[in-house]
Amino acid sequence: MSIYNEYRPKTFDEVYGQDDAVKLLSSILELPFEKRPKVFLMSGPSGSGKTCLAHIYARKMGCPPEGIDFRTLDASKDRGIDRIRAEIEIMGANPMSRDADCRVWLFDECHQLLTPSQEALLKSCEDVPYKTTIIFATTEPGKMGKALKSRCKTITVNALSNRDMALNMQAVAKRASIRISPDDIKALVLASDGNTRTSMQLLENYMLNGGDVEKAIAAGTGADSALEADTYALCRAVINKSAKWDTVKSFMAKYKGQYEPVRQSILGYLKSCILNSNNARDRQRFILLIECFLNPFYANEEAGLVYMLANAWEIK
Repeated sequence: MSIYNEYRPKTFDEVYGQDDAVKLLSSILELPFEKRPKVFLMSGPSGSGKTCLAHIYARKMGCPPEGIDFRTLDASKDRGIDRIRAEIEIMGANPMSRDADCRVWLFDECHQLLTPSQEALLKSCEDVPYKTTIIFATTEPGKMGKALKSRCKTITVNALSNRDMALNMQAVAKRASIRISPDDIKALVLASDGNTRTSMQLLENYMLNGGDVEKAIAAGTGADSALEADTYALCRAVINKSAKWDTVKSFMAKYKGQYEPVRQSILGYLKSCILNSNNARDRQRFILLIECFLNPFYANEEAGLVYMLANAWEIK
């Protein structure tokens, strides 16, 4: 079993960075079953924890997500009217398992449901069958029909901050007995681009590659060539205050004629650093660094890239 699945949060206490969503769901669970909302819309970026929260909520209600009474439909595949009607027909049935107190339907990527399928669900969401809860999860709530969306209790799930993602990775690494330094956690978090699922995949890559953070990131980002992997290492060196100039010398000696793609890669990496940083001082440093690489090359590309990197090293 992958680290992402094995160490997925099983309780609200294990969830990082979703305080508002956890507080709201916990408050709802304190209500008698008949007074709780029966239809939810969990919206948020990919890898932010929508499905995880749905599983925890269902487990708290007495419907284990591993059981037969928790039904998941991937709307990117199961979105046709016939499939949805088949699900609607069995929504009123009592739980099949003795261990379940209710039944839960999770429609993942629900914005991809066809319009007739969404319309078919309107009645069920208006008058939800007894002992039934319906959860819609989506990265694009704006693409859902207004009528269906209006019948839902919305739970907003945010992308994790770098700090929360680092805390989550540290906790998982401890549970999985993975030895990892704070610097390597920071590198993996930055490479995750705000996606918790990606961060767990990178942590697993880190474990499988014997603690080699560069190989872990290269594998996780699909870097299947030495140039891509070394370019990523160069990007990290640009923001790493303790990185040595030898990194630049080695890169420039190894590669010729790839200077503009490298400049673009550095810009993209710094852009991600700015967007994912919650520290004003770090953002200001990233802004100064990105200014070093803004101007495209018109001539003397090799010297131009060395000049840009040298200026960035002075800022570090």
